[in-house]
Amino acid sequence: MKRLATYSVALLGLLAGQFCLTSCQNTDQRDIRDFYYPMRSLEDGTVYEYRSPTIDSLTPAYWYHRSFIQDEGVYLTSTYYEHKLEPLQLVKEEMVSNGMLVQDVFLYAPSDSTGRQDRIEVEVLQGAAFPFSVSDSSGVFLYKVRWSPPQDSGAIYTVTKNRRYTGDTIVNIFGKEREAVVFQVKELLEYDKNGVFEKQYGGQEVYAWGIGLVYYSKTVDEQMSWDYALVDRYPMDTLEQQFKQQLNLE
Repeated sequence: MKRLATYSVALLGLLAGQFCLTSCQNTDQRDIRDFYYPMRSLEDGTVYEYRSPTIDSLTPAYWYHRSFIQDEGVYLTSTYYEHKLEPLQLVKEEMVSNGMLVQDVFLYAPSDSTGRQDRIEVEVLQGAAFPFSVSDSSGVFLYKVRWSPPQDSGAIYTVTKNRRYTGDTIVNIFGKEREAVVFQVKELLEYDKNGVFEKQYGGQEVYAWGIGLVYYSKTVDEQMSWDYALVDRYPMDTLEQQFKQQLNLE
């Protein structure tokens, strides 16, 4: 069966060459699979709505998650929307023996003034999405993708994300306290066209028991950072109705 690759800090330095991380020597493994999205309750599909708790001007973010529990495997598809009900990103993950592994990623971008979208296939180089067991010294879980957008001929974008489990916390979500796990995220964006431009980001992800991702943040520099927290969950037809009402008001 397929497995997530777990990289030591030293090996990660050779692979990514950008981030210096430390870890302890405790090798006790902890099962955290119940902190990821609840697969069985997502078979009919559920929208997760996120809003920024600190920046009122940021538009909401919507992720539509749907699971497929089949004889050949368990899969999760996640589609990302913002203020218009048009997909911007689609991710397909497969459950493997020790975590969730990204299989496919597609991006959607406007191709012309008519609003038609181009579907851009993204090459998945390393696909760790979420580990099922961690320890204080579990190393780094590597996600790396690459694509060439048609609207920027000759350019190659590469994104590398390194996730590292950093501990436990308690979150108040939907009026109840829940246990949660925290991951530190280091991200590197590379833009390759007549030379390579690089930009590093830092951030955090928090996953609550029985729910999945409830908070995430990203810091570019001292002047630019943002965060999102989960505020609601509901069926897709509820989101569609919200957008219809917005269109009637405009």
